[in-house]
Amino acid sequence: MLEAERRQWILFAPVCLGLGIGLWFLLPFNGQRQAAVLAALSLALLGLALPGLPRRLIVTAGLLVALGLLAAEWRSAQVAAPRLYHRLTAAPFAGTVQQIIQREGGERVQIVLLRDASSIDPAVRVRLTAHEPLPPGVEPGARIAVTATLGPVPGPSLPGLHDPARTAWFQGVSASGRIVGPVNLIVRTPGSKSWLDRSRQHLSAYIAKALGGDAGAIAVALSVGEQGRARPELLEDMRISGLAHLLSVSGFHVSVVVSGAFLLLRRLLALSPWLANRTSVSRLAAIGAGLAGTAYVFLSGAEFPAVRSMIAAWVVLVALMLGRDPFSLRLIAFGAFLILFVRPEALLNPGFQLSFAAVAAIVALSLTPFGKRLTMAGPEEGALPKVGRLLLALMLTGFVAEAVLTPIALFHFGRTGAYGVFANVLAIPLTSFIVMPLLGLWLFLSVLGLGGLVAWALIPSLDLLAAIASRVAALPGASLTLPSMPLPALLLLVGGGLPLILLQGRLRWSGLPLILTGAALALFAPRPDILISADGRQVGVVADGHLHTLRGHRGGYLANSWAEASGAPADLSLASLPGARCDRFACAAGLQTGLQLLALTGESRPTRQSCAGVDLVVSPAPLSPACVPRWQRIDQAVLKKSGAIAIHSGPRRMVSVADRAGDQPWSPSALPGERPRLLGSPAWTGVIAE
Repeated sequence: MLEAERRQWILFAPVCLGLGIGLWFLLPFNGQRQAAVLAALSLALLGLALPGLPRRLIVTAGLLVALGLLAAEWRSAQVAAPRLYHRLTAAPFAGTVQQIIQREGGERVQIVLLRDASSIDPAVRVRLTAHEPLPPGVEPGARIAVTATLGPVPGPSLPGLHDPARTAWFQGVSASGRIVGPVNLIVRTPGSKSWLDRSRQHLSAYIAKALGGDAGAIAVALSVGEQGRARPELLEDMRISGLAHLLSVSGFHVSVVVSGAFLLLRRLLALSPWLANRTSVSRLAAIGAGLAGTAYVFLSGAEFPAVRSMIAAWVVLVALMLGRDPFSLRLIAFGAFLILFVRPEALLNPGFQLSFAAVAAIVALSLTPFGKRLTMAGPEEGALPKVGRLLLALMLTGFVAEAVLTPIALFHFGRTGAYGVFANVLAIPLTSFIVMPLLGLWLFLSVLGLGGLVAWALIPSLDLLAAIASRVAALPGASLTLPSMPLPALLLLVGGGLPLILLQGRLRWSGLPLILTGAALALFAPRPDILISADGRQVGVVADGHLHTLRGHRGGYLANSWAEASGAPADLSLASLPGARCDRFACAAGLQTGLQLLALTGESRPTRQSCAGVDLVVSPAPLSPACVPRWQRIDQAVLKKSGAIAIHSGPRRMVSVADRAGDQPWSPSALPGERPRLLGSPAWTGVIAE
């Protein structure tokens, strides 16, 4: 069976590399990561004792896993920057604007600022949030002065959820904060600095003003990749309907631009008999299409999904120029390997996982005998059968894509759209053949002051796209929710799906038991029922299909995040639990599992008797030594080192953010300024003092 799949084993090169990268992120302590490197190299050495194909497979797999571990370590060292480990009071400082990000329909703005060096601290990147409009002239490259509070970049709201601190580490962001006063412009943007960023900022503002409303917000997202001008309600509708990918410049948009430019350039170049008789028009068109796509990626901000897609597009274009089949799993594997080797942190990015899973599944489908019949026209095929065949192909590829994307979406977001296939059948042709061509033409004519010739058709088409999302999101059962999927369940599902997609013989069905086991684990694995925030000010209990919270339970990032993770609405308070006794100082409640909980607000100190009668005490303030509960006491000192905590009250099992992050530099329990290394003694990355 191994020999029968000889041509397919090369496809597992990025899988082995990704396995090594995943181990580097998943193993919390440096000693474990060192052991993983030794185990991978030992596997490669053991493979030398085997003959033939098994020898080559095992040796290569071991070396690639070790390479993945080392690549992740190298990347972490490359981006290492000093970090802030304590909160600072509001203080004035100055710096250079590097990026401006619109949020929540433009009502909130985030500024990535390179803060000036001081006598103590070096120049560092900080991310600041402003709730007031920025003054004119504040653009990338400008120097500004602000008064802001700074603190460490927050960790995940629960163990296993998205980790902003880890993301900030790989972005080189040292701290985050909030602007508390006016933003003062010191020096406007130099004429030669950040020209592309300033052009993108001006184009975004022009599109939003010229088209207005949802049409303008969608046009901005399609053009420059900025979603912050869209209403939160529109973004939510796009997510529920499965159309959120249309607002994030990635593979779909790049493919539309590149393929459109290729077809247009090939037709235009073919109009010249002199050129057509002396060179390959298709090759010239491929080069021009690649340059057009690259320019679009840079204009859209060169975000990682767009860059990743452009790399894949160039691979396809080069294959066309060399006369090779561009739609092969080998090219997809090559693109994935290249990206993971250069940017190992991409493995944890939902966009990377979703895009490569969908593309690989669709290409694998097209390579099956049934898929080939759907994509290839028959002899003397009429117009009606052709339309029916293409619609069936579109529906089938949509179902296959949704099947592989659903587990990933549920793991990262806790929900997925139920009608995404049908919404995309309407929205993708609309966006590909009407919206984006009209938008490109409108932008070109707007330079000449003639944008009105196209705006009358562009605005209704953009509004129609928004209407499709709103109508689909409003359908009954449009959103499928699931409590946060355990990581082992996702790993089993992915491990079972890979042979199913990448192999072609009988061995491909070996992944089915893993898929069934992963699905059962995702549906029936026990979930934590006590949730504690990183500062201890918020405590949640999941009971009877609701999330009961200690403090305000309607709205807010933390409550919404917990509600998605638990699959229960955050619409009740702890006081609504049966038998709960609550006042402004504390809330005592007994859970169905028998655990007795005492959650304090921090405004008073519990007595020895009140602590002795409960199993678990949670406080945002330090607890006195006299407070000794029957099981655990969690106060400010514990939470500072642990981060957010999730508890299974039945088996009395507790998992913290620090348990998952270990001694990684973004962990709440990491030693300040110290970064462990796979090879050699720990490295010193520095601490921000003020």
